Amino acid sequence: MYQQSSGSLSELTFDPAERGAAANGISDGGIIAGEEIGGSSGLQAGFWTVTGGAILFSGGSQGNDWAVAANDGGTIVGDFGASGAPGNVALMWTAPGYAETALPGLRCDFCLRVNIAVNAINKGGAAVGHSSYAVYDSSGGLVGNGLLAVEWQSDAVTSLGSLQHSGTSDAYGINDGGDIVGGSRISPAAGAPTHAFLYHGELMVDLGTLPGDTNSSANAINDAGQVVGSSDDGNTTHAFLYEDGQMHDLNTLVDPQSPLAGQVTLEAAASISSNGWIAVNGKDSRDTGLNAGSTRAFLLIPQTP
Repeated sequence: MYQQSSGSLSELTFDPAERGAAANGISDGGIIAGEEIGGSSGLQAGFWTVTGGAILFSGGSQGNDWAVAANDGGTIVGDFGASGAPGNVALMWTAPGYAETALPGLRCDFCLRVNIAVNAINKGGAAVGHSSYAVYDSSGGLVGNGLLAVEWQSDAVTSLGSLQHSGTSDAYGINDGGDIVGGSRISPAAGAPTHAFLYHGELMVDLGTLPGDTNSSANAINDAGQVVGSSDDGNTTHAFLYEDGQMHDLNTLVDPQSPLAGQVTLEAAASISSNGWIAVNGKDSRDTGLNAGSTRAFLLIPQTP
């Protein structure tokens, strides 16, 4: 856990004997969703608080589950993964008892494997992710199937559809106003590019790509409607900020006076806070030897003009 006010980087653990742990998301009030990396038991979901508390869940999926996001109401969401049936399942844990609930998927007649995952949750408890679906007719013929971005509210699941009816999409972020972002293929054709989208007012809008690129994906949106993610041409990837109807390469927005200017390539923006601070992954050209090509984490803080 990094705190910019003090510059401190603190290790988060559930148990000193664990093999490791991962933190995947943090709420405005400081609830941090993640998981313990155990031995033969695999992954076990839980959360920390910035004040020092830590809880591991002990639900029915214990042993191969992880938490990805939390809100300040004490609701944690995550996923359970396994080969074969039931496959991947989206999960929700709710305070104060943190009983585990499986989130429903889209219609899936006669499916042997479920592919459902949750990626984010807002303060109102609306969560987003994806779900596989398959629909058959009365004679057993396949009518349609795919993987679509979905939203969960009050234990009900709703499909967000896909760009150009491509049949493939995923939702990665949602703000407190209910705006959703993610990525969707732009055509049903095999190998079709994926573009970042914004879902607002029951309409999915294609955000396009940076100039010259073919693919993009949006990872997060704040309450001001600023969207961040990544865009690529198949070889190089650049982080972007989308606002006021335009997609900007974050590398071009770095202050030229910054010691990182010209040294760092920002590749993927992971999240953006309500005040516009952006967490980005990238590479530093000065890394050499064993560190050459390593991915580093960066924090971008907007400056007042």
